[in-house]
Amino acid sequence: MKSNLTVLLLAIALFGINSCAPKPKLEVPEPYKAGQIAFHKVCSNCHGSDAMGKHTQAPRLIDEEYLDPNFADEEIRETIINGTDKMPPQRKNVTDKEITEIIKYLRYSNRPQAFGKPEKGGRRRGKRKVRLLPVSKINSTNILPS
Repeated sequence: MKSNLTVLLLAIALFGINSCAPKPKLEVPEPYKAGQIAFHKVCSNCHGSDAMGKHTQAPRLIDEEYLDPNFADEEIRETIINGTDKMPPQRKNVTDKEITEIIKYLRYSNRPQAFGKPEKGGRRRGKRKVRLLPVSKINSTNILPS
């Protein structure tokens, strides 16, 4: 009886932990769904549902004010893997394929027509630009998964 109760409590706890991450609210085209799912698995607790930020400590990632379109995919990949001074490394929480899909999803999300965002020059919220980890601070010892 005691082991059944333990199993039940463990199942409830695991369900509760899994349901804490914000769920996607916006519909994306099929080629970006895997990235949206991976983003919500790994990134949404801090960056908010659909990368919109809102009541989170991490910035929203849906426009160039926060995710500069000039960042190379490899810079984004390295930032996800290694983190920054304010973002913990995610190397143990995400696969290489999931990172590729997250980058595709973020690139799609940064397009002006995605999610009904204003065209360039339109109104934006937020004032601070966030820099991702520069490639010059990366070396082979800190980018490889453990």
